Amino acid sequence: MRAAARRLLQGLVLAAAPVAFLALAWPAGLRLPHLWLAIAVGLLGNTLQPSYRPFEGSRTRHDRGTAAQILWSVYGAQAATVVELVLRRPALTMDAVSWAALAAMVLGLVVRTWAVATLGRWFTWNVDVQAGQRVVERGPYRFVRHPGYLGALLTYVAVCALFHCWVAALLAAVALPVAFVRRIAYEEALLRRELPGYAAYARRTPALLPTPRRGSTRRIVGQ
Repeated sequence: MRAAARRLLQGLVLAAAPVAFLALAWPAGLRLPHLWLAIAVGLLGNTLQPSYRPFEGSRTRHDRGTAAQILWSVYGAQAATVVELVLRRPALTMDAVSWAALAAMVLGLVVRTWAVATLGRWFTWNVDVQAGQRVVERGPYRFVRHPGYLGALLTYVAVCALFHCWVAALLAAVALPVAFVRRIAYEEALLRRELPGYAAYARRTPALLPTPRRGSTRRIVGQ
């Protein structure tokens, strides 16, 4: 409970930055419901995921800075969204595009939270294989090897679309997959090396996008 409270406080501090920027550069932007919906989803996501520190290095030698790359890609996409919003100063309403983007954000948060809850203590912020780590076949891991990454991609690309910030959305749609693909490459190299059977599992289970299953699958713990 105390850890969740710390993560919530961290989320509030992070949310203060775009609010302060809008207050100085475009005060009318503070009246957009999109802003407060995005902050609410962000606070919930920050509270539900494992603890992290924005300026920490890799906790494991296997991570190769991938956690930091993903984190700063997310921050960069969010910063680009706020800057584009201020430059354009649109008369936004919660139209069909915004509602669809909000739904995608919530879906992404649900998928990532489901992944975190399913793995429990084995869900790691940095690439690692832990003592006692075992094969799991339940929850979202029945369908893709990295549902946590899929959920994050949905949420953080969709937040740009929520504000109709298409330049930021394009940047996010490039930077985030690049960061996640790099992360997956290092993570899977470790799993293939240290967890027998992972190569066969990877051949029959997609990495990020669900496809019709062929036969039974097994999940090797990761993200």
